[in-house]
Amino acid sequence: MAIIYSYPVEATPTTSDLLLGTSVAADNKPTKSFTIASLAALVSANAGTGTVTNVATANSTFVNMTGGPISTSGVLQASLSASGTPSSSTFLRGDNTWAPATSTGSPNISVLDEGTEIVTAVESLNFTGAGVDVTASGNVAVIDIPSPTGAVTSLIASTGISVDQATGDVTVSNTGITSLIAGTNITLSPATGLGNVVINATNNPGTVQSVVPGNGLQLDSGVLTSNPVLGMEYDGSNNYILVGKSSGATPAAVTTSDDFIAYNQLSSSEVKTTTFATLPTTALPLVKQYIDDGDANTIKNTNDTFNTTATINNVVTLTDVEYATLVATATTNPNTLYIAILDVNKCSPLTVNFATTTTGIIDETGATAPGGDYTLVTRVNGVIASSITGCTDEAYEVVTTATPAAGYYFEEALTGNTTTGLISATTPVTQTLVGKVYPNPTPEIEAILLVVYDVQGGPDPTVTGTGTDGGITGDTQTAAPGSTSLVVNGFVTNASTPPSGYTWKAGSPTVVQASGTIYGSQTVIATVTGTLELT
Repeated sequence: MAIIYSYPVEATPTTSDLLLGTSVAADNKPTKSFTIASLAALVSANAGTGTVTNVATANSTFVNMTGGPISTSGVLQASLSASGTPSSSTFLRGDNTWAPATSTGSPNISVLDEGTEIVTAVESLNFTGAGVDVTASGNVAVIDIPSPTGAVTSLIASTGISVDQATGDVTVSNTGITSLIAGTNITLSPATGLGNVVINATNNPGTVQSVVPGNGLQLDSGVLTSNPVLGMEYDGSNNYILVGKSSGATPAAVTTSDDFIAYNQLSSSEVKTTTFATLPTTALPLVKQYIDDGDANTIKNTNDTFNTTATINNVVTLTDVEYATLVATATTNPNTLYIAILDVNKCSPLTVNFATTTTGIIDETGATAPGGDYTLVTRVNGVIASSITGCTDEAYEVVTTATPAAGYYFEEALTGNTTTGLISATTPVTQTLVGKVYPNPTPEIEAILLVVYDVQGGPDPTVTGTGTDGGITGDTQTAAPGSTSLVVNGFVTNASTPPSGYTWKAGSPTVVQASGTIYGSQTVIATVTGTLELT
């Protein structure tokens, strides 16, 4: 085979010219000839899958196209075909014309309210109602919406109200009372309990409107008309002992050994009773001590079991001459022990007189108390006396006791009333007594008025009446100091004036006046009942 470059060159080949090549798909890969056209078609097929070989252009109703046809490369250009001149005052109409807007035809503008469509093709707008001012200047409409004078900028929740947010679309909720429900003895108008509700209370099924502490009682807590707690009265003229004493008992009634007294037993914290006869001496240690002190220097014959001689109850000291005189006159006592000394050894007796100064005992005014307010008794060595006669250096004890007269008491215990010493001279010994003796407290009895209202359908009325304060709460009546009782008959309370805007229902009101007798200071009740109606 000839070498390829040894063949002559074809300057202008055609698609029908042949080329040599090896067919690799056939057996033995034979040499074959190929046309240039077949090779070109093969290359074009492998370069892409489309069949477009050129692009042409055409005009539409509104758009014109230029630049086609394009078989290899080129530029396509589109432009509007509308007539007229585009500008800021013209619009492209549906007939492919640039022209100014007119009032004819439908612009297809939708109007919505909170997202809900009202109309899809508005033809005109009509502003009505107060607050919007529309004026025209040529073809220009001016819409004036004035600013509000008291615009709400935010909401703040108060008692019983809540808001989900302070501004924007605010949801207001009621967290307080949403309605009223009538309970026992209550009626509502309207019955639903909504709106302007009038609440009426009917009479309580019970009959107790208030309580008043009686004699010997007091109000421990609460008030007389609400949750009262009564207890024993321990102070003042109304204490339970004074008001419970025996009528007219001055001085107090004398007890007997079989009379009962009450006491609190510490071991059980229970109130129990006993009699005076069963009180052991260990229960009265001060009394026992007083008795023991009085017996301290007393000789007692407690171990004498012999009956051949008389039992000694008393001891007397004297001289042998004095004893002989007693024997001679048969005036000795078989139960007395006589201790005699020689007459030559007797002493020369001295007498000491005792006196008292009472200017230090004063009354409630600070002045020296009159002697009639109390009585004095002086005992020398346990014997009522005002003097002592004995030997030199003989001991003595002088005790003066003071007992208040009926209706008086010692506000301070008596002092300066005990004197001890030895007989050494005849100079009188004077006790200076100091104390305070006052009349027994006799406070006046005071009645304090309390007006209690049981009024239905409205507020309490205005009351007036007679008494020191006009028959209203706080009005008082008094009895003179020392009185044992007070008849409450001067309180008069009227309830004829209803509150403003109300009238009394037929049969109202009813006033139960305070009356009766009290024996100690306390509150007394006047009760006003009735039903009110709106005028």
